[in-house]
Amino acid sequence: MIIAPSILNADNLNLEANIKEAVEAGISRFHIDIMDGHFVPNLSFGPQLIKDFKREFPMTEAEIHLMSNNPDDLVPAFVDAGADSIELHYESMNESQLNYWLDYLASNGVSANLAINPDTQVEVIEKFLTKIKQVLIMSVHPGFGGQSFITKTTERIQKTRDIVDDMPIEVDGGINDRTIKMARDAGADVFVVGSYLYEDGSIAKQVHKLEKAIN
Repeated sequence: MIIAPSILNADNLNLEANIKEAVEAGISRFHIDIMDGHFVPNLSFGPQLIKDFKREFPMTEAEIHLMSNNPDDLVPAFVDAGADSIELHYESMNESQLNYWLDYLASNGVSANLAINPDTQVEVIEKFLTKIKQVLIMSVHPGFGGQSFITKTTERIQKTRDIVDDMPIEVDGGINDRTIKMARDAGADVFVVGSYLYEDGSIAKQVHKLEKAIN
C-alpha cells in the first residue's frame, strides 16, 4: 500500500517544508497534478517544479498526473524535467495518440500510466494493458482539490481489478481515513491524498491516521 500526497493542496509558500515533513513521515512518492487550463479548468505547476523537486529530493518519486490535451509539448517537457512516472488521461487524446505517447514514455525510461475519469467505462483499460504499469481511477472529476469521494468508485475499482490482475490501481480524489479503507477493500493499492493531509496542521499525524485505517 502506498500513500502519495498531492502537493496541489499544500501551502505553495511553504511547499518545500510540506514535502520535507511528509518525507520524514515515511512518504516516498508524491503525486503532482499538472493542469493547463484546457483539459480541466484550472492551472497548476510546470516542468521547473519537477526539476527543483528532483534536485532537492532525488530519492523521492515524482508521479506526474498530466491533465492536459497538449501532449506534444508537455510530455517531452516533463520527461526532460525528471518525472519518474506520467499518468496520461484516456479522455485527453485519441487512442492512436495515446498509444504513441505511452510508447514514448516507455522508450524514455518513464513509467507509463493510464488515468480515467469517473464517467469513463473501465473496460477501455483493456486496450492498453501491455503498455502501462499502473491505472489511476479518478474518484472525483479532475480539476480541483477538496471534492468529495464519488461512492460508485468502489465498484469501478472492483471491475478494474478484474481487468488488470495484479497491476497497481491508484485512486485519486476525496481520500480520507474513511474513504481510503473503502478504496483499499475494493482493490486499490495506491492512494492520492490531498486536502485531508494538510487540514490538521500535522502531516505526520494525518499520514499515521491513514496508515492505521488500511492496516
